[in-house]
Amino acid sequence: MELILQKYIKPESAQCNGNSLLTLSSLLDYLQTIAGEHANRLHFGITDLNRQNDTWVLSRLRVEIKRWPKKGEEIVLKTWPKGVDRLFGVRDFLLSDLSENILVRAASYWLVIDRQSKRPKMIANEFRDLNYPELSAIDNKLGKIPALQHTEYSSEIKVSENEIDINGHVNNVWYADWIMKTLPVSISKNKKLTSFEINYLSEVFVNEIIKIEMGPSDNSKDTILGLLKKDEKEVCRVIFSFE
Repeated sequence: MELILQKYIKPESAQCNGNSLLTLSSLLDYLQTIAGEHANRLHFGITDLNRQNDTWVLSRLRVEIKRWPKKGEEIVLKTWPKGVDRLFGVRDFLLSDLSENILVRAASYWLVIDRQSKRPKMIANEFRDLNYPELSAIDNKLGKIPALQHTEYSSEIKVSENEIDINGHVNNVWYADWIMKTLPVSISKNKKLTSFEINYLSEVFVNEIIKIEMGPSDNSKDTILGLLKKDEKEVCRVIFSFE
């Protein structure tokens, strides 16, 4: 059983910004795609879970960026399941250049959800008992992101059909896209994003109106907290660090 999956990828123009660097949403799409492919190979992907009317949903994600990949640069993406933490299935990622210099580290927490009741379920014992790799991209556990205290930037969007995934709700990649577009250009274009963390709290569906609120952390102007909500109910929290 191949518990570490490695793929070579090369960002194209459509996946990069005006500076020819990979965008955050494209990076998250890479992570999501390779996670799904690997889970399928290990026979606990969405197709396998759907047979029991279950599915995977992403609950928490943290990404730490040392250097952003460039357009046309060949890079190596590795992923592996790291085990089970309570109800969470934990999966890590490393993105490196061809000289094995680490560019990006990421950790993710996933839940198995009953598609009918929408309630989380225990991960099956056969997946709890695997001999997982003793390898960590990010050592610290992912916790709850603090609440936003002061709103300085805000926007509002209506969810479109193309933002919906196979589970019938908004694909997690779009949250990052909405958030980055809410930030002022003085931050999103002129500063380097060094980390991104998100807690997904509730599903979002087509035609719903989402309000995005963001503001600097009390601890640092280079740390931005964010909140997305619908009908005053939180759907996710985010935290960014820039330099």
